Amino acid sequence: MKKVLFLFCTIFLFAFDNSKINTIIISTKNNIAVIDKNVQKGLTGYVIHNDMMIAKAESLGNNKAKLLPLVSLKNNALATPKINPKQNDKIIFGLYNLRGLIIAPNQYAYLKTKEKYPNINFISSDIFATYFNTKPKKEDFQRFCTNFNVGLLDFILDKEYIVDCNSFSVLSTQKNEKDFNYTKPLFTNYKKLNHSLFESVPNNWITYYKSLFTKDINGN
Repeated sequence: MKKVLFLFCTIFLFAFDNSKINTIIISTKNNIAVIDKNVQKGLTGYVIHNDMMIAKAESLGNNKAKLLPLVSLKNNALATPKINPKQNDKIIFGLYNLRGLIIAPNQYAYLKTKEKYPNINFISSDIFATYFNTKPKKEDFQRFCTNFNVGLLDFILDKEYIVDCNSFSVLSTQKNEKDFNYTKPLFTNYKKLNHSLFESVPNNWITYYKSLFTKDINGN
């Protein structure tokens, strides 16, 4: 019983905190907001005005956030809100961080990662495999995340990298239990991944995926 309890505590001790963070805008100037909490740099969120999303936001750290247009909601049926964020509006960071996508080299790494975060609903990589032809680009990930309200990407590379899907900033890193090699873009049961559509691929998938990140956990 003690061994099981220790294992349970260990899992959650090292698990990434994907909780939502509610903040209030104190002031705005030149698309930069001063907020009432110091939120991790690179974490993204949404500005809420009278219960309506009006903009995106990306934390700059030090109680500041960059304000961005809400382009993800643009379509032919809905008008994009034209209300500028202002004092006392809310910013909810990590709004969709209960949903994620795992990019792993094989089934073992995929399932181990999924078990590690039982509080995250991971959307099947089989679905994401339909979003690209030869290699997944940053825009493919972001389109997928928009369509399925996904906030986090979990890449199992030379290390585990948990990445914000909007900013592509690395929010957390952790050592893998062993080294992994990629022979295709990601683990999936999607059959076309093994056929001619994927002939043109990077020589090193780990290097390719890391090149998409905005920065690593140390800000480099």
